Amino acid sequence: TKYIEEHSFTFDNVFEYDRDNQEIYEECVKPLVHETFNGAKTTCFAYGQTGSGKTFTMMGTRDGSVSGMYTLAAYDIID
Repeated sequence: TKYIEEHSFTFDNVFEYDRDNQEIYEECVKPLVHETFNGAKTTCFAYGQTGSGKTFTMMGTRDGSVSGMYTLAAYDIID
């Protein structure tokens, strides 16, 4: 569209397919959790193509064998 052609977009991170949720959490979300307790307003937003792994990254697996960002953040918040 004309809007996309006339604007630039930035992003903070791109990860290879073999990075695990713990590594992504440590790099992207954990600093946000700590800044939240220092009074900052923070957001973690996952964006990508359908089927690219956003739900897995944020939620983990149903059986709990892999934790998602929500669970990992909850552990840090409780700590």
